[in-house]
Amino acid sequence: MTERVLEVDGLRVSYGGIAAVKGISLTVDRGEIVTLIGANGAGKTSTLKAIVGLVPSTGTVRL
Repeated sequence: MTERVLEVDGLRVSYGGIAAVKGISLTVDRGEIVTLIGANGAGKTSTLKAIVGLVPSTGTVRL
């Protein structure tokens, strides 16, 4: 059985009413390697900051 190390469900981040991240959901199991790729301003940094609790967000993050 695999061990889940991260579960994100419906993650949303907004700055001043403008959505930077819109409903991301993902799961990561132990041993998996995951990358976030996208254009400038796509929400990669906001997603990571929300996962570790550095910016306010809605949705569920379980580490």
